[in-house]
Amino acid sequence: MCVINKSVIFLFFMFVFLTPPAISGDEIWTEKKLGKLILKADRAALQKRWHRAIKYGDKILDGAEALNQHSDARYINLLKNVNKYYDKAGRLRDIPSRIKNGYILSNRYLGPSHATSITSRNLYYKLLIANKNYSEAIPLINENTSILTSSREDRFRKLHYLEQLVHLYGLTRKYEKEEKTLLSLIDLNKKLFGKSDEGHTNAILMLAENYCRQQKMAEFAELISQNNLKYYCKYYVK
Repeated sequence: MCVINKSVIFLFFMFVFLTPPAISGDEIWTEKKLGKLILKADRAALQKRWHRAIKYGDKILDGAEALNQHSDARYINLLKNVNKYYDKAGRLRDIPSRIKNGYILSNRYLGPSHATSITSRNLYYKLLIANKNYSEAIPLINENTSILTSSREDRFRKLHYLEQLVHLYGLTRKYEKEEKTLLSLIDLNKKLFGKSDEGHTNAILMLAENYCRQQKMAEFAELISQNNLKYYCKYYVK
C-alpha cells in the first residue's frame, strides 16, 4: 500500500512540473526555456535596457502561447510586464491590440482591483489618450474610481480621477456630465484643502464656463455672485 502511494505522488509531480515541450514555428518551447527568458527580460528591465527587454519579452509571449498559457494568471502578468517595457521605450502605439488585450484579460480573469489589472488599465488609458480616443478612455477612469476605498489616500486618488474626467467630458462636449463631475470635484477639493486652495478656485471657474456653455444663466449668475468672480459669459445668447 505504501509503494502505491509513493507512485501516485511521483506521477503527480511528474505531471505538474514536467510540462511537455511545444513547437511554435521553428522553435521548441519548454518551461525551462521560458523561465530562462523571463530572467533575462527581468535583468534587462532592471538595467533599463528596454530594447533588449522588449526582444526577450516578445519571445516570452510567443513561448507562453505555444505552451497554451495565453489566459492564465502568469501569462497575463507576463503580458503586463512586456507592455510596460514598450511603454518605457515610448512605443505603446506599436502594440495597440496587445495593450487592449492585456486590459481585457486582466479584468476578466483577475478582476478590476488586481494590481496587474490596474497597471494594464492605465497602460490602455495612456494609449487611448495618445490616440485622442477620449470617449473610450472615460470608462477606464470610472473603473479606477469604482475600486477606491474611503481612505484618505484614496480620496486624493479620487480627486485626481475627477480632474481627469472633467477634462475628458469637456473634450467630448458632454457638458451635463462635466457639470456633475465638477460639483463632485469642488466638494471633495473643499473637504481636502479648503476654499482658499487654488484648485478650488480653478474648479469654480471651470463650473462657471460650463454653466455658460449650457446657457444655465441663473446658475451662472448665482455662482459668480457667491464667489465674487469677474467672469463674462462669452457663450451667452439672448
